[in-house]
Amino acid sequence: MFFCLGTILAWSAEVDNYTGRFDQELKDSTDVFNKKTNEFFRKGLKNANRGLLKCNEKKLYFHLQKYFNSTFFGEIVRWVNETNSLEKRFISVKKSIYRDFSPGESIVLGLLSKLRPVHSPNLRMGEVYLGSDKFEHFFSSGFRYFKAHYRKGKTLKKTLMIGLKEEYGILGRLPTGVISYADLAADFNGMRFWNHVLQKKSDVLGPENDFGPYVKCINKKWTLVKEMNWADYLDDSMDEAINCSQFKKKSMVEKIKRRLSELPVPYQRIMTCPLSRDRLNKVILKYGKYSEFFINHDGLRAADLKDNPLEKLKKMDDI
Repeated sequence: MFFCLGTILAWSAEVDNYTGRFDQELKDSTDVFNKKTNEFFRKGLKNANRGLLKCNEKKLYFHLQKYFNSTFFGEIVRWVNETNSLEKRFISVKKSIYRDFSPGESIVLGLLSKLRPVHSPNLRMGEVYLGSDKFEHFFSSGFRYFKAHYRKGKTLKKTLMIGLKEEYGILGRLPTGVISYADLAADFNGMRFWNHVLQKKSDVLGPENDFGPYVKCINKKWTLVKEMNWADYLDDSMDEAINCSQFKKKSMVEKIKRRLSELPVPYQRIMTCPLSRDRLNKVILKYGKYSEFFINHDGLRAADLKDNPLEKLKKMDDI
């Protein structure tokens, strides 16, 4: 298990949502992605309906996860990375805004990731720019959140702390030196998606956001009664140029700012993060009290562990 974890960490890398962003606008991938997602949905249901055990929820989620899971265990993330049907932007590590990191600052970005040619690709869904890694977080980590909150009964605060602890620990700050709030936003929205599959409980953002159920048991068979639309879930919270990451050391922040200042940006003198404060404020308003757990309100900065945000959030009332 530890070997596998180490391998995943060693070959993971942060997405660069800045370089090349204004060179040529990517085509909107929403329609193609929606079609493929619902195709995978139907395949998962077909497999779940086989055998003598009918309309079993555990079996349903097991077969859906064969398609909706991580790069290693699910079809959809591999498809995003490999398909030619989506317009994507690949950015080599050596040309990314992270290229100046030293191994002491980030063993992954400063050394190991430079052994492979590219990060995960960027693509555009509606007006949202995001890396393909967000879909892995959406489905895989989102399901862990869903299990914790909806199936095991953990409070939402305790559930959201799962991802925060990982970003400040073994899956973020320690190996990469980066705390990705956009990853955490994808985790949260993935939890919402998995709840919508059968829609047994109302959405955490209110009943007006009850996009499910997508699946119902009809004549002892799981049936897709509504297609998923990615536009219901994706927003600027998953764009690392809007929902900025934080970094392990101040030296890393200075290196990022220097590289950003070299990138071309229309209508402003230098590129900064967030690219748009108005768009950041909109997602803060959308998520309200939950935004403290996955929206970076402070922009590019070093994570100050003396003023540990985990401790601050632990003291909040349960949500």
